[in-house]
Amino acid sequence: MSGAGGTRNPGPLGPRPEGAPGRVVMVVANQIDGDSRVQKSAQSMAENGWEVHLVGLTTTKHQHYRQGDVEYHKIQVPKMNAPKSLRNRLSRLRYPLAYPSSLRANHRQTRIKVERIELEASRDEAGRGGNDGLLRVPRLARRFGRKVQRFWIGRRIDQTRARARSLEDDDRFLDRLSRRWWVLLLGDRVWRKLDFDAIRIEAALRPEIMRLEPDLVHAHDMIPVGLCARAVLAMRRKGSDVKFLYDAHEFVPGCDSLPANRLEGMTRYERRYMPYADAVVTVSGPLAELLQERHGLPRLPTVVLNAPLAADASRPDPGNVRATCGLDAETPLAVYSGWVAPERKIETIIEAARLIPELHVAFLTSRPNDPYFKSLVALGEEYGIDDRLHWLDYVAYADLPRYLSTADMGIHPMETGPINHEIALPNKFFEYSHAKLPLVVSDVKTMAAEVRRLGNGEVFTSGDLGSLVAAIEKVLVDPDAYRVSYQDEALMAEYTWERQAVHYQRLYEELLGMTPTPLAERA
Repeated sequence: MSGAGGTRNPGPLGPRPEGAPGRVVMVVANQIDGDSRVQKSAQSMAENGWEVHLVGLTTTKHQHYRQGDVEYHKIQVPKMNAPKSLRNRLSRLRYPLAYPSSLRANHRQTRIKVERIELEASRDEAGRGGNDGLLRVPRLARRFGRKVQRFWIGRRIDQTRARARSLEDDDRFLDRLSRRWWVLLLGDRVWRKLDFDAIRIEAALRPEIMRLEPDLVHAHDMIPVGLCARAVLAMRRKGSDVKFLYDAHEFVPGCDSLPANRLEGMTRYERRYMPYADAVVTVSGPLAELLQERHGLPRLPTVVLNAPLAADASRPDPGNVRATCGLDAETPLAVYSGWVAPERKIETIIEAARLIPELHVAFLTSRPNDPYFKSLVALGEEYGIDDRLHWLDYVAYADLPRYLSTADMGIHPMETGPINHEIALPNKFFEYSHAKLPLVVSDVKTMAAEVRRLGNGEVFTSGDLGSLVAAIEKVLVDPDAYRVSYQDEALMAEYTWERQAVHYQRLYEELLGMTPTPLAERA
């Protein structure tokens, strides 16, 4: 069965398609659908003739289907109980009456309600006759017994809640002590103790990777690097000459929003397994330099920018953001497209909109149930500007630039400080550019430098609301002045995924010992 969402039994693999240079298995530790870089990578290499299988995760049953030219394999992660931490184990001594889980406590609380109903019902039914059987307990004794039960269960529920609160905070003293002990004992192998998800994901994906018998394994992002390296070693032990490419999407030690144990585990996991890669790819020049320096790589990682697909007039009209918001051409409209998270400082856009009369802002995101998302909606209501804030769903990545093109500007207020923010040249930069939108960006190092170099927007001081307001107002005065750089056809061609995917093709051919196609022919 073909098409997104279809399922079928994978069955045995047939021979490589005639003329295909090789079988590529791309691996990502997410559900694939929202990861445009991974989807574009798979489709572009399939269009170049490779037999491409894209392996990811699903929360339901396994799915195997064909989408475009790519075979998708979504694998369910097995359920396993995570090992208990030292703090978790010792909390049992501090709260000996606590139930093993909050679910169990809730069940017992419901049981109290059921017993209370039963006691009241028996009182109302007294003297009405009927056969009560042989076991007849005096109502006074039953009431006393229920009170004892409620007291006992109540104390246990109190301890269960207190224990849960004690385990909420991340990285307490006992966590740090335990982590240091395991690092001392296991070194870089400590990831097995600190990141249980990596173990579960490997258990899910490794059999599928090996079943597909790839010529090349392409690992996307930090979690697949280890499981792919270990699968490649196993296949080589059995005689396969499979090659391994690691696509580093970010600087792992800089992911300081991760829980402390996971950050330590992932940092050491990548450090242990990156050297097994036959080639490394990453998303920006500064990150390539940082990876080479930190891991002592023999060659600088190849940079493949997160650029969008070139415009394709044959695609159906996706509509446009201005029409979706119901705005005329004269109404000022800014857009933010992408993930919403506290480190993105999206609230500053809303605060700026409050100070700029008539400015509307469209947010294209997909986290309506996230607490931070809800706080943003509430903030707009509190300021009384919710009628000027438009919360829209994601648009397919191939259509996004065209959809955004009717706005007046694209905003990205990413917070300065975190190293991954400073070295990033994110896909929003390229998507806004292909939509020919003036940019308003924070002064994170790499993105701000590119905006200043091209003159396609304004840079504001991160965390300074006045600076953001001034940048937006400056763009609104003459937005066309910032679009001049987009007239450079060579620049816009370089900022397309088709041009960036050439680097993948060159690496694939190099790794599999093929004669590289001349760059002019690839482009």
